Amino acid sequence: MDKIIALTRQQREAILQHLTANQVQALSEFTRYAMLSRFHTHHYLKQTDWEFQGIVIDPWYQRQHDHPGDNLYCDCGRRLKNQFILRSRTTGRQLFLGISHFQQHASIPHKVAREIQAGINEINLYMDSILLAYQAGRRFPQEIFQFIVDQQGFKNHEGTIFYQRCNLFSRVDLPLHQRDYQDLQTLYHQLKQGVAHRLTKKEIKQLRDDIATDWRQVDQQITMFNYLLRQHGLTVQDLHRIKSNSINYALQRRKTRFMIHDYKQFKDVTLTKARSQLAIKLRQLSFYLQIFQPNELAKVQCEQAQQILIAHKMSSPKSHFFGIKEAQILLKSKYTI
Repeated sequence: MDKIIALTRQQREAILQHLTANQVQALSEFTRYAMLSRFHTHHYLKQTDWEFQGIVIDPWYQRQHDHPGDNLYCDCGRRLKNQFILRSRTTGRQLFLGISHFQQHASIPHKVAREIQAGINEINLYMDSILLAYQAGRRFPQEIFQFIVDQQGFKNHEGTIFYQRCNLFSRVDLPLHQRDYQDLQTLYHQLKQGVAHRLTKKEIKQLRDDIATDWRQVDQQITMFNYLLRQHGLTVQDLHRIKSNSINYALQRRKTRFMIHDYKQFKDVTLTKARSQLAIKLRQLSFYLQIFQPNELAKVQCEQAQQILIAHKMSSPKSHFFGIKEAQILLKSKYTI
């Protein structure tokens, strides 16, 4: 699979038809996460008035009518596969756009839009290679993966896309990209030979940076949930109450009340604390997932949140925490469930 092959829309759909719903969603989450990482790494919108707040992907885009999800739309009304959410730094206005309308609706330079599209094309090629591997009969290397898990071989990979993709794909038996498979094999052979790698200062910094980026992406998912709450009529007091309860829930059974509120704070914490802060943020995300799950208000966002928790090997709990029940009551007062 060294040769890069781009599938046509028809070829891609023909393979997707053979995937289960969980496999399609896992593949979609990998794509979304890769796009988020590109935005945070390349700072595409740095010289504009807009800041990137998130992305929603319709995993069922090719199936216009016969699918279990909800369609996504650009602010112009056109149906989208990838919906980018932008926020004006000066006015706070939010836009929901497809990449082709970045220049028209947000006055983002054409060069920047081209760079973003080139990144998306590269990610799509990566996804196509996975679909081709699946079509060829390859599946996830479960035995190798399980050995590494048992030997705690992923201890220093928690914040990487590689680790999270392994978690996602192992659950639904999707094959890895060839490069990821080679990395997995390398790690497997090191553990077999009893090689204990000690992290260098440079590696520790990189791992902490990866965790900070990961934290930031989870935080953006929470921001999207809060935006939905505002859009559907909850008061400022209600929103503040829900946010406070989400923090209390995230910090349950912890000895400290310390909680990072800006990803830039990660540069001043140890690797152990960075890992702890990511775990706290993921627990806060699970709070929002639980308050929305009984209804259809945020179906796509809930599916994405579930995939994020799976990628981090976290379950979707069903807690009796009073703050969750209180938030659900507030939602019931605003919506018909």
